[in-house]
Amino acid sequence: MNVSDRRDRGVWGSVDRTLDVAIRSHLADPDGVEEPFLPDAEGKRPVSVHQNKSWSSLLIVTAVATTLGTVIPAGYNIGILNSPQQVIVDFCNSSILHTYGTAIEETPLELLWAFVVSIFLIGGGMGALMGGSIANRIGRKNALLVNSLMNVIAAIFFGTCGIAQSVEVLLIGRFIVGIGAGMSTSFMPLYMSEISTPATQNVLGLLCPVGINLGLFIGQVLSLEKLLGNEDNWNVLLALTCIPALLCLAVWYYLPETPRYLFVLQQQTDLAFKELSRLRGLPVDQLGPEMEELRREATRVTAEIPKDGLNTTHSQSSWTLKTIWAKKSLRWPFACVVVMHLGNQLSGINAVLYYSTDIFLSAGLDKQQAELALLGAGFINVVMTACVVFLTARFCRRPLMMISTIGVSAFLVVLALCIFFISKASWIPYCCIAALLIYVVFFDVGVGPLPFFLPSELIPAGPRPLIMSLGCLVNWSTNFLVGMTFPSLQNLMGVYIFVMFAAATVVQAVFLFFKLPETFRPTRSFSPASLSVLH
Repeated sequence: MNVSDRRDRGVWGSVDRTLDVAIRSHLADPDGVEEPFLPDAEGKRPVSVHQNKSWSSLLIVTAVATTLGTVIPAGYNIGILNSPQQVIVDFCNSSILHTYGTAIEETPLELLWAFVVSIFLIGGGMGALMGGSIANRIGRKNALLVNSLMNVIAAIFFGTCGIAQSVEVLLIGRFIVGIGAGMSTSFMPLYMSEISTPATQNVLGLLCPVGINLGLFIGQVLSLEKLLGNEDNWNVLLALTCIPALLCLAVWYYLPETPRYLFVLQQQTDLAFKELSRLRGLPVDQLGPEMEELRREATRVTAEIPKDGLNTTHSQSSWTLKTIWAKKSLRWPFACVVVMHLGNQLSGINAVLYYSTDIFLSAGLDKQQAELALLGAGFINVVMTACVVFLTARFCRRPLMMISTIGVSAFLVVLALCIFFISKASWIPYCCIAALLIYVVFFDVGVGPLPFFLPSELIPAGPRPLIMSLGCLVNWSTNFLVGMTFPSLQNLMGVYIFVMFAAATVVQAVFLFFKLPETFRPTRSFSPASLSVLH
């Protein structure tokens, strides 16, 4: 009896079957209409009496565990350094004094703090670039294991840096957790897209931005001075990044490898169908439409391999930036992915959040109230990103992106004007708060989440991991550049920096208006197969 059989017949198999009954009663389509997986070449949809069972307990557990082990720690580590900044700066100074016997002056200390912040982004860029390659070499499931372990290892460094009185240990931890965060943004959407069904692809495809924003919000809450953002607990605050990762590791053994990876890339047919059966909670003989789609996708991937690709088993490794750009059907979708990730950071979201505390203070709130108002903005960020799940299930992607970019641009200008005239009238600070919150809403409609969701619909399976990795590399690199140049640009331009971000968002909107294809299809068809315009 092999490992997979023992899983199916053991405790997990019993739990899986028990949960299926309860979960499907709530998640099955209310109209009872069957959900075929893919239209055939004539546009007819194959029928299977069991295909309305879109959600299985294993699919839900996999989605939750993957989100816990990857993007929630990524978002958490983005949002935890703002409140305890002075405490960590003091630690850096005392660490240098303890290790080298000398205190450093204010300017070098500011540079050291900037390095503590930016080394996370450097690691993120490296992790984003490696994420797709690692997922191809060792599989999606094993990549999840690597990602979760990196968060645990980083937490060990965070927990011991105070005892060791070593800023170097803190820096190593920030670098490792940054690599893990970058990996998560490139391979986690890939993993989710490869285990989804037409009825679940909107939810699973948006778990990446939802998880990042949820982790960011949790970090903002826990980093409050009254909780963990103080001298006694700041290293515990950083080390808590291991908690969601450990929860993921607790169930990792039972999680599936994606059938698409096994069948299309590794050509392990029997194992792919066995994992597909586990994911859907159905016998193999009732999964004909999905099995046929895997065969068609394997044929497409083989046909798309660059001429110098020698081995179909390693077809994804045959793709390079040069071969992607040389293929006309991939050139503009690839450019759209890059532009969306650029726009995600050049929309000025980090600058707006940086200004938000000052805006709330100018409206007459005290420091504690301003912190709570900032948490309110973070909560809106989470809720709106979650609402995009319902928007993408019902509306076309192009209008969502156009509405988002236009709204972001307009309210960046409004916010700049309100800040410029903030002392002219008592009601203007409240206009600033309203403009800031409306800006966050428009950002979360499209500019924020769609760069992580659309590549799975735009790009075919072969080059998809590389393109998603390159897109996330652009995102992290732009985040780093904006973070490093923002203080200087702020001193140079003042509030007009928001106008610069608005102009960048307008450029993004114009490019995507002309080049972004519509990928939305009704949930009863499988979107990647319907993108014949791209192939």
